[in-house]
Amino acid sequence: MSSALLPRLRLVSFGVVSLFSLVVLGLSAHLINLTTTYYGVYFTFAALGTATSLLSLLSLPAVIYIDNIRKGAFTSKIATELGLVGFLWILWLATAATATDTVGINLGSNCGRYKPGSRIRTACSETSAVQAFGYLSWLILLAYFSALLFFTAAAAVRGHKDIWFHSVKEADFNFASAPPTAAAAPAVEKPQPQYDPTIAQNTGASQQQHSQGSPAPGWAGQPAQPPPAASYPQV
Repeated sequence: MSSALLPRLRLVSFGVVSLFSLVVLGLSAHLINLTTTYYGVYFTFAALGTATSLLSLLSLPAVIYIDNIRKGAFTSKIATELGLVGFLWILWLATAATATDTVGINLGSNCGRYKPGSRIRTACSETSAVQAFGYLSWLILLAYFSALLFFTAAAAVRGHKDIWFHSVKEADFNFASAPPTAAAAPAVEKPQPQYDPTIAQNTGASQQQHSQGSPAPGWAGQPAQPPPAASYPQV
């Protein structure tokens, strides 16, 4: 996979989810205001949708912005980004699921049966919209999360162990194996001198011959004889 594809996928995914978050935030806030004003209660999915959309709006654009202005930031690491995106798609799935439960139990799947312009019709339509945008945001973030996890793990298996701590923009997701590290040169053992008994015997014989007056190697002739000891007259 080209290293330039994932950064583009991230930019598109974060941009679309941020736009959906803005829509869900407005719908959820209006639903909370509508139900608390006229009925004194609010839907659980509306509160969850408000929190999820706010968190997405504050985090996703910030990740892109920090990655562009600061190199090596903690928020730009792939490991951090995987944790954030995984947490967000779980929240979006929970928001969409609770909205689906509310539509099925309280409002019904067909909002057209309510009087046009009525508060209940408005609440039903906005709940269906939150449900739809919640599922779309979940699918987008899940797809990006799965792609990023797959290609990062594949690069790590091929030797790029530190890719988890790189930015998506700077990481190399090519499947080429990492260059092998230089192996240490094997130690060369010096040969130990071997004991040869024949050499020792020859050396001993040579020393014995030298001690008996044989000429030393490299010299010709007879060795000089020591002078006889002087005799003293007997008295």
